[in-house]
Amino acid sequence: MTTVDGWIFEENVVRFLEHLSGQIGYRYDAADEDALTGALEATDDETAAAWFRYPLEGTPPILVSLARAVGGSVITVHVEGEIDPILSARIETMLDLL
Repeated sequence: MTTVDGWIFEENVVRFLEHLSGQIGYRYDAADEDALTGALEATDDETAAAWFRYPLEGTPPILVSLARAVGGSVITVHVEGEIDPILSARIETMLDLL
């Protein structure tokens, strides 16, 4: 199991999930966006139990965990799964850009 960590600005969460989904062949749609509605409001990246976790069932299947940074407008991101080095580099690049 590999984990890629980083952060993104809150306004880029949907864009990040759309691009990540495309990398693993998962069709991200309106139902996925509906699942995000209000989901990040009560998150806290300093409390393990207060993260929003969302599976993307592509190839490979991955679990994306998101939480708001305390006192900020950024979202801390953990992406877990059987991530190969190429996908890991792509995820890191997306995190750097968003």
